[in-house]
Amino acid sequence: MSGPVVGASVAQPRHRMRTAVASSAAITGAVAIGVGSIVTALAYRGSKGEGYSPINHWVSELGDPGQSTLAPLFNAGLIVGGLAFAVFMLGLAASMPGRPRFAWGPIGILAGLCGALVGVFPMDHLDVHRVVAAGFFNLGWIAVALASADIELRDDDRFHRLLTHVGALTVGVFVAFLVIVRLDGHLGEAVSNADIRPDVWPSTILEWGVVIGIMAWSFLAGVSWRQSTRRVR
Repeated sequence: MSGPVVGASVAQPRHRMRTAVASSAAITGAVAIGVGSIVTALAYRGSKGEGYSPINHWVSELGDPGQSTLAPLFNAGLIVGGLAFAVFMLGLAASMPGRPRFAWGPIGILAGLCGALVGVFPMDHLDVHRVVAAGFFNLGWIAVALASADIELRDDDRFHRLLTHVGALTVGVFVAFLVIVRLDGHLGEAVSNADIRPDVWPSTILEWGVVIGIMAWSFLAGVSWRQSTRRVR
């Protein structure tokens, strides 16, 4: 009988450690991107001397070394945030039963790695930047959608009920962004010439909606997961 007891005693600390690491990664990643974005935006001055505005500036413009004073800070935030999201999705998938996790887990990890690579290859490496940014946007919504659905269908009490609603809203913004970018007539010209931009640009607003949505989803997941372990104790 000692075998099963020892196995259980070893598994429990591992489970707690995995929960602590994954939930902390979710919170840390969201905070890193949020703080990096706000601080960098406050210091930003565009080619016409304008301040940064999410209603007509791309997210990645904060990380453009040729334009953004605090670009290294913003890009560091993306790297930390992307890697943290990958760690979070790995831990979340490992903590879930069933086969669906083998689909959304790797997708989420890849989305996080692509997000980190957006910071490694900012806009002065535009060709690579476009590829890794596309990887994040095309994989991110799938990961959030499938993970949220898995949590909802299992009625997982580790996570606040609001999480799946935030996930659904985030996925909707993701999809709207991908659609409108394909329809945006200003996109090709304005990416190569930031002086040409509408006063109000739905594409950039939706892109920021994606970033805020995934930060909110990750942060809420991390906080509620961590709080659930305290209730158990």
